[in-house]
Amino acid sequence: MDEMRIIRRFQDAPAIRKVDEEKRTVEFVASDNSVDSYGTVLPVDKWDLTRYSKNGIVGYMHDVYGESWTKSADPDDIIGKGVAFVEDEQLIVRITFEPADLNERADKIFRKIQFGSLQAVSVGFRAIGKGHMGDEERGENPEVYYYGGMELLEVSVVNIPSNANALKRSLEDERKNWDIDETEIRKEADDAHAPEADADYTLTIARARALMAKSINKQ
Repeated sequence: MDEMRIIRRFQDAPAIRKVDEEKRTVEFVASDNSVDSYGTVLPVDKWDLTRYSKNGIVGYMHDVYGESWTKSADPDDIIGKGVAFVEDEQLIVRITFEPADLNERADKIFRKIQFGSLQAVSVGFRAIGKGHMGDEERGENPEVYYYGGMELLEVSVVNIPSNANALKRSLEDERKNWDIDETEIRKEADDAHAPEADADYTLTIARARALMAKSINKQ
């Protein structure tokens, strides 16, 4: 997990494009070019789908890693297989759910999607390339961070409120554990490489704010 930092995003306005009950497939709009709730944009033309096309796994609430990110503790945590493609400036994921006799959990989630109580997916990806803050001359929002590239690793059906709360708790816990000093502040200023190459940019923003707050308190 440490060697490949996984970033997760869910569509703020979830959309199911198509459901085929006979084939047990559902098409989701997984991402687009809009600004998400983290203040970032995942440009649709920057998706690298090569890895996912070779092993397109689908989980529920990203519970596919188990004790290590390369092995799921429970094979039923993987509820289906996915195909990802770009169409009409949207990242589309077509999920085929495992049948009930193979995976009762997958069948329940598929039926909940049909019922309407589950209706969104979240993408797990690795940031690649060099991103940037928005450039007004190019019609971009200067307050928004634009990723330079994203490698899709996995897709999960998610319950949006639970996913958002879990992320909020993890961010707050990480802030408590930061050991911030002047050396670290200088290092932040000197680092020229894109922060998203090493970690979730959301964490970078939060960390920067914590550094600023601590600096102000010292004055």
